[in-house]
Amino acid sequence: MPSSQQLTLNIGLRDGFRFESFYSDSNSKNQEIVELLKSFIDADEAQQNCLWGEAQSGKTHLLQACCAEEAKKKRAVSYIPLRDAAHFGTDILDGLSQSKLIVIDDIDHIIGDIIWETALFNLINVTREKKQGLLLSANQNPRLLDCKLPDLASRLIWGGVYQLHALTDTEKPKALQARAQQRGFELTDRVIEYLYRRYPRDIESLMDILNTLDEESLKQKTIITIPFVKLVLD
Repeated sequence: MPSSQQLTLNIGLRDGFRFESFYSDSNSKNQEIVELLKSFIDADEAQQNCLWGEAQSGKTHLLQACCAEEAKKKRAVSYIPLRDAAHFGTDILDGLSQSKLIVIDDIDHIIGDIIWETALFNLINVTREKKQGLLLSANQNPRLLDCKLPDLASRLIWGGVYQLHALTDTEKPKALQARAQQRGFELTDRVIEYLYRRYPRDIESLMDILNTLDEESLKQKTIITIPFVKLVLD
């Protein structure tokens, strides 16, 4: 059985998932959550927070951004995505005592499994006892999760509970252009319109396409145009 630290390293963090690459309108509720998480990372006292929202609302992006900030400060952090790692068993929650921040993604993936619920319940208690930061995520409000263990339901809302909202179709082009600018190239309105007509519109797929186009344009030393998009993607 690999240790939790090994699992964390094997699963890895995505390079692009940082606070500066998370798109949100300056007046949006999501931006308020970004600022709250930055304060959470800077705080010396232990805190517990839970983010919830529909798929592709940015939960994993922000959780991994918090991990990256902790790593920058040379502090130990453990990131465990339960959707990908739960099959390793509850032992992956052991041995986290050295981590200043523990991040558990997709907790709703194990709700209904009493063994897993008990392990998560115990972890929450330990993090409070050891004054460790704890950050959780779920696809729905944790107050509505159908926990078999009643005490877990109460523990999940010990700290702050914040809803993230997925980008609208109006915001997605702005997010793509903002990410392109961060990576040092321009994505024109015509190229974005073409992508919208021909390819999946969910933000994860669009960002993956953007990454592919960026990598190929660097290799071929060319700008990203519609003919180039056709060449690379079709």
